[in-house]
Amino acid sequence: MTKTKINFDVDKMAVLCNIMNAEIQARRRSRKKPEEKPLYKKYRIIDSTPAVTKFINEHMQIFSDKKLKKLITSKINMFQEILPISSKYGKEIYKKEAGKRIGIIYDLSEEEQEKIEGFLDDLWDVTEDSGFKKILDDTNTYKNSIKEIWENYEDYVMSSIEETLGYEPTPKGTICTYIMFPNFNVHRTCQTKSNQTNLFFGKLKEKNPSKIIAYLAHQVVHQPMLPYKSTMTKKKKEEFHAFIKFLTDKDIYNKLTGRSYLDIRTEHENPDVMAKVYPYWLGYKYRNSKNPVSDIKKAIERDKSYYKKIRSEKKRNLYKMYEFDDIDPQKVADFFREKKGISPYDFVEIDFDNRDAVTKTKIFADEDDGR
Repeated sequence: MTKTKINFDVDKMAVLCNIMNAEIQARRRSRKKPEEKPLYKKYRIIDSTPAVTKFINEHMQIFSDKKLKKLITSKINMFQEILPISSKYGKEIYKKEAGKRIGIIYDLSEEEQEKIEGFLDDLWDVTEDSGFKKILDDTNTYKNSIKEIWENYEDYVMSSIEETLGYEPTPKGTICTYIMFPNFNVHRTCQTKSNQTNLFFGKLKEKNPSKIIAYLAHQVVHQPMLPYKSTMTKKKKEEFHAFIKFLTDKDIYNKLTGRSYLDIRTEHENPDVMAKVYPYWLGYKYRNSKNPVSDIKKAIERDKSYYKKIRSEKKRNLYKMYEFDDIDPQKVADFFREKKGISPYDFVEIDFDNRDAVTKTKIFADEDDGR
């Protein structure tokens, strides 16, 4: 069985940057919706620790400067930009790397760069505060809980994925999962030159371990085992990513809980692409089944039943393109009849825009009928 190459860690500056990002976003949102501020305070998104609040108050020249303010108020703020920079090499190297990144991205003048250097110097010092160290302790506890969840289910996850793929995938890279203080949702990956994927992960309200396992399954399989190919177009990458989401997030969650694929929302889920790939995915999944038509039909009914119970318009819009009633289980199974050994990279070469291959034939009445 394939063993994944994943480890779990806590980087103090990544934790602090995520806290700063959360604070900035929450303060901005609460100005528009003051009624939400008590909730932000409850979850320690605003005023997470006195040291953070003090830091913000003491650096209002950065937060209010006309140009530098853009570093904070832009859609992707400065703290999001420097979050992936490691602190393991010490303060001076961290300041150099973070300052360089900020200077390049925001095209800072020499004078503005000097202000940022002092800003980063004080930002680092926040991590020495006793209140922030308590946050780091809590983050390490959270990290250990996630690590334990994954280690308990790793073999099951990989066994399930290998069964679906029909072979043991070979790890081509590693995953370093940096756990964030769970006061604000973050799920972000960055590729490094050493064929390592850094995952920055924290879920504020996620108490369902099955979803955490499913999210991690995606990360250990995607880039380390089933990476994009350099020849893939943007469209093919999106379709391949949809395949990965069904293989890991959706299918692993279903196997752990018995619940619908629609009960778990993946990161940056593209509803149109997922809907197009869905019937073909079911054909792929059950291509070696003894009764693929029956299994495909059951899966469609499971997800259709869930969809009919959704009350949230926003969530319904995410899945309305699936058009469950139009999918023909027999056609789907027939499409894969001679494709028992199809690989994920062969799968992505399918023309997913071809709905006729997997949907029922529609018979339209003659417009002259009944005249």
